[in-house]
Amino acid sequence: MTKSTLPVRPDIFLSAQDHDALSRLVGDMPGDGVAGMLQEELERAVICEPGDLPKGAVPLNRWLHYIDGRASDPRRIQIVLPADADIDAGKVSVLSHVGAGLIGLIEGHTIAWTDPSGAARSLTPVMVEDPEIPGGD
Repeated sequence: MTKSTLPVRPDIFLSAQDHDALSRLVGDMPGDGVAGMLQEELERAVICEPGDLPKGAVPLNRWLHYIDGRASDPRRIQIVLPADADIDAGKVSVLSHVGAGLIGLIEGHTIAWTDPSGAARSLTPVMVEDPEIPGGD
């Protein structure tokens, strides 16, 4: 394959806690499909201590806005573990194509990814919301 068919993926950054949770999640799964894609991302992730995570990196359980290369309007989602997924509430499983593609990316960075049919797409987080303040409304 030529370099043009293998786009360089941008660095991804995960907290040690998120990396550990995701590694345990995919650890016993077959290395194909979305679980295999996520395993590849975990292998290349830069693991950070909580205070060292780059600003704008997409963590688990934080609301974010992203653009899918096929749509011009940003969508708001939260990437969660599969047990917490609720597509109607905007909570997308990290084992979905969108969740696995966006986790760890930094705002403004685009990754070449595939959709469930295998077609190429690009995903770009455009804003990671600030964490919710405990006890706030």
